[in-house]
Amino acid sequence: MSTVPPNRITRNDDLALTPYHGESAGQRHPVTTLNSMDRIQQLNYEKDFRIAFLESKGDGFQCLFEKLMAKAHSNDFMACRPWGNVGDRKNDGYLPSARTLFQSYAPNELTAAEAIKKINEDFEGAKEHWEKYFDEWTFVHNAPDGRLGPHIIEVLAKLGQENPKIKIGHFGYEEMLAKFRELSLQDLESWFGPSLTMEANVNLGYSDLMAVLTHISVAPAPTASEVKDVSRGKIEANLLSQAVADFLKIGMQKSPLVMKFFDDWKNPVYGEQIASAFKSEYVALRDATPQLHPDEIFGQLEAWAGGMANTTPTHKAAVLAVMAYLFDKCEIFEDAQAVRPA
Repeated sequence: MSTVPPNRITRNDDLALTPYHGESAGQRHPVTTLNSMDRIQQLNYEKDFRIAFLESKGDGFQCLFEKLMAKAHSNDFMACRPWGNVGDRKNDGYLPSARTLFQSYAPNELTAAEAIKKINEDFEGAKEHWEKYFDEWTFVHNAPDGRLGPHIIEVLAKLGQENPKIKIGHFGYEEMLAKFRELSLQDLESWFGPSLTMEANVNLGYSDLMAVLTHISVAPAPTASEVKDVSRGKIEANLLSQAVADFLKIGMQKSPLVMKFFDDWKNPVYGEQIASAFKSEYVALRDATPQLHPDEIFGQLEAWAGGMANTTPTHKAAVLAVMAYLFDKCEIFEDAQAVRPA
């Protein structure tokens, strides 16, 4: 029976995230060490990973995969970099304990013919140089929705049929996320920095909001087309991933505090100024780079709103609360009628 590694986390069906030591199922006991993390911390880190996955292209995607595997399989996974005129010999990573060789791709950036040609060449090259060392050859890809084109599926199926002694695997976002969920809190902090925490979210106060809102209010307005009104938005209509949607819902717990802050401020112009700045930034991101995934827009908005000070759990909680409030008020993102086809 499989176990959960020490100081790692399991994910329950209701999205409650509970850390456990590595006992077998039925004998689990909650972790109380500093390595444990709360539900909000994991949602924060899963959101960060989702955005990093979407933003990583070409060599950047290979680096993301290597970093993930090195942290998930320390002292086991070996990344392979090109060396002189011999290159990497068709090896983008090797996991000796599982006798698995990895090759990474960005299939949506290749034509069907180019993708088929590259996969076949890489596989044959891997067999030539590494066949005695691996039993599984794994196709690592960055398809945002995890779905591969029929030409990719066909070429992988054909390789499996023609090489019955070698297992042909595939490794996309869901598989990478599963590895990501095995990482310790120390690994996550070293990668993405401090996270928003449940304590910071619960204890969020006016002074914390003020720091964020002051930063936004003095930020120069981006050059953008005329901002149109945005009606009530929906997470589903904006094609936000589950990781970002779950994170945004956490922020909505504190959106009433933001509303009360603006009400108590007794200056409607200030609230309009904040909303206008956010909306302008959103429209600029949406229109400047139409191929940006909504999750990437969310991440860039979060970075813009947080500024250089966005390095503490409390500041992150304030940024998220403001974003959730404006999302709910439809100042950022759009509804089913306004959203454009993906």
